[in-house]
Amino acid sequence: MAKGLATAYYNLSTLLEAGVPLLRSLRTVEAGLRGPLQRAFGRLIEGVSNGNPLSDTLDMNPKLFARLDVMIIRAAEASGNLAESFGLLARWCEFSQRIKRRILSGLALPFLLIHITALVAPLPAFVLSGWDVKSYTLSALLIVSLFYIPAVIIIAIMRLTPETGIARRALDHLSLWIPVLGRALYKLALSRYCRVFYMLCKAGVPITQCAEMATSGAGNAVVADLFRPAVASVESGNPFSEGLSSKLPPEFIEPWKVGEETGELDEIAKRLADTNAEAAEFWFNEFGRWFPRFVYGLVSAVMIYQIFRLLPAVMGGIGGFW
Repeated sequence: MAKGLATAYYNLSTLLEAGVPLLRSLRTVEAGLRGPLQRAFGRLIEGVSNGNPLSDTLDMNPKLFARLDVMIIRAAEASGNLAESFGLLARWCEFSQRIKRRILSGLALPFLLIHITALVAPLPAFVLSGWDVKSYTLSALLIVSLFYIPAVIIIAIMRLTPETGIARRALDHLSLWIPVLGRALYKLALSRYCRVFYMLCKAGVPITQCAEMATSGAGNAVVADLFRPAVASVESGNPFSEGLSSKLPPEFIEPWKVGEETGELDEIAKRLADTNAEAAEFWFNEFGRWFPRFVYGLVSAVMIYQIFRLLPAVMGGIGGFW
């Protein structure tokens, strides 16, 4: 779905850049889509045909179009910069999809290993207990549950926790403390903030609103807090950089100051977004490299436990044989 949306946004950008009217561009893109995405674009066409702003129609389909998409397109409609904004959103979708693929690829091997372990580890007990299928099945399910239950709990907490509030802040704070993964999430949040700031600037949003609206695009409340004083600084008429938290790294703050001094803050924000995105990908790769080793350790612990648990029965069987 995300890949299809990125392609649709890119095609819209190309058509609008070529001077094709919005409604005709939507119909052209919709003709090449399938499934839920095609139906969603059909609703966009209907809304625009009825004279509604495109952003309002996007906002009526929150399951497909993110709040960031609506925010960028609403600003682009006001500034008349729809073509470039759709291109920026296309690249944003591609980046998000690439990060998801890296995470999933890092989880694929551990996932396979867990299920192999669940099938192999109970075999000795299955043989020694007289080929008891029920005991074997329960043992296999128990091993799998040791990994699935925590995973389900974590996913449920992430999905059910509100996007704002104390619970979300506590969850975001905790996620940043996870070894390796926390570093990746931190760099990703910095990249997201800078990317949203840049896209809003390109969409024609005043810097005061860019500073405020970009905090909601960081994706992590703790990281967003590092930029909130800057919002107050800009609203007071002071430089943005004066409000940046000292907890931010110097290699982030100094380029931002240079961007303000040279009047190229939007381009500096883009460079910082790219730099931190590369750093995030590096740390996600590291997580993908180390997480399987962590799983190997857990699997080894399960196997060792099984060996010691069955050792008395094996030794007893050998003694009876001799």
